[in-house]
Amino acid sequence: MNIISFFRKQVRRIIRNNLDGYLKIEGWLTPYEAIGLYRIAAKLSRNASVVEIGSWKGKSTWCIAKGLKKGTINCIDPFNAAGDQGSKELYKTLKGENDLLTQFKENLKNVSSSVKINILKGYSSEFTGSVKNIDLLFIDGDHSIEGCKFDYENFHEEIKPNGFLAFHDYFPDRKDSGPTWVIENLVNHNPAFIHYENFNSLCVFQKQAKAISGSNF
Repeated sequence: MNIISFFRKQVRRIIRNNLDGYLKIEGWLTPYEAIGLYRIAAKLSRNASVVEIGSWKGKSTWCIAKGLKKGTINCIDPFNAAGDQGSKELYKTLKGENDLLTQFKENLKNVSSSVKINILKGYSSEFTGSVKNIDLLFIDGDHSIEGCKFDYENFHEEIKPNGFLAFHDYFPDRKDSGPTWVIENLVNHNPAFIHYENFNSLCVFQKQAKAISGSNF
């Protein structure tokens, strides 16, 4: 068995044993990205506080919830399928007939009782400063440069030392994409964060207990 076949087998095993529900929820998350969210969430302490900006139908929320030992996932999303300029038509097409928030709740109904799903219905600008001491901040909302920059600048300072910052859809060759621009122009130059790991387009950083100088990526 070559290394690629072995890797794919391991991914299928982890999905089957730990994240089977992820496959039933519509959304944009590769198996390796799902495992990445699960693994990062599993590293968090009990009673962890997670902020997820952009939840759609709960695919990523499910993966985080499965990894958490105990804690709260604060899900910020308008649940209106509006999307940013580059995705609004796709969102409207894939929304489905049922209310988006109803679909989200249905998909997350079997999450462990030790994990609280706290729905913050609205845009991230409505909830700045509302969640303190964040263990994991997952930014996957507005993918425009302005939108992603706003989310980073208004939430990252609340991340606890040794906590995690994650972005979905980091593609180095897409310089006009919000996640890529924010990572390369802001996060990489913030000495408080060091690059932790990439899981396909899921780019994860960890906040240092003590700030260090210099670039970190």
